Amino acid sequence: MFDVFGRPRKGEKRLGKEYPSIIGARNLLPYVDEELIEYSKPVHYYSSTSSKILKSGYDANIIPAVCEIYLSAKENNDILESQEKIVYQANVIIRALAKVGIAALVDEATGYQLERESDALQTLLRAYISEDLLQWQSRFPRKFYQEIYRLYDWDYNPTSFKHPSYIGHFTNDYIYKKMPTGVLNELRSRNPKNNSGNRLRRHHQFLSGDIGIPHLEKHITKVITIMELSKNIDEFRINFTKIFGPEKDDLQLSLI
Repeated sequence: MFDVFGRPRKGEKRLGKEYPSIIGARNLLPYVDEELIEYSKPVHYYSSTSSKILKSGYDANIIPAVCEIYLSAKENNDILESQEKIVYQANVIIRALAKVGIAALVDEATGYQLERESDALQTLLRAYISEDLLQWQSRFPRKFYQEIYRLYDWDYNPTSFKHPSYIGHFTNDYIYKKMPTGVLNELRSRNPKNNSGNRLRRHHQFLSGDIGIPHLEKHITKVITIMELSKNIDEFRINFTKIFGPEKDDLQLSLI
C-alpha cells in the first residue's frame, strides 16, 4: 500500500494508532468516514512461505478509499503542499482502478495473476450479474439525461420518458463499457434484442444487488460530474478520457 502511493512506511498517526500513517495528517481528519475506518482494521494472515509467521495487512479496498480522501481534500483546498505528490498519485491510481479493478492490481503485485483460475472471468461475471431478475426501478437519474441533452444542445422534455436511440449507445460507451471486462457482453447476451430491435428489459435489471448495482450507481455519479464540468459533448469526451482513459471496445480488453 505504501509503495503504490510512493510513500515510506513512516509518518504521523494522529488519527489513532489503528489508522495507517499515510492518512495520519490532521488536515485529513474531516474526510475520514466509516468505510475507511472499516478498511483500516488490520487483516492478519499467515505468510505463504511459513504457516507459523503471522503478518498484518489491510483490506485492498483501503487503496481507493485513501485516494478519495486526498482527492476530496484537494477539491476543498485542504491539501498541504507536501501532500501534492500523493494527490497526483491518487489520480493515477483511481484511473488505473477504473480500467483493471483493485483485485487485478493486487493480483499483479503479488504475482497471483500467473495462478489465476481458468474460470476467473466467469467468477467475476457471477459477482456482477444476478441470477435473478431484479425488480425494475430507475437507476439513471433524470440529471443524467438532462446533461446529455444539454451537451448535444437538444431540447429536453422532462415529462417524456422517450429518448433518441443514440442515448443507448451513449450509455453503453460511457457507463457499461467501463464495468469489468465481459460484463456488457454478458448483459447483451442475457438481454437480447427482439425482432423489432428492442430489448425487453433494462440492462441494469440483470446486475447483482450487492456488487453490480452499487458499481453502476457510483460510476453514473462520476459521469454526471464530468458532464456538469463540460460545456459541450466534445469537451465531455476530452474530460472523460482524462479520467477513464481512451475508449476501447469491450471485446479487446483483457481481464487482468
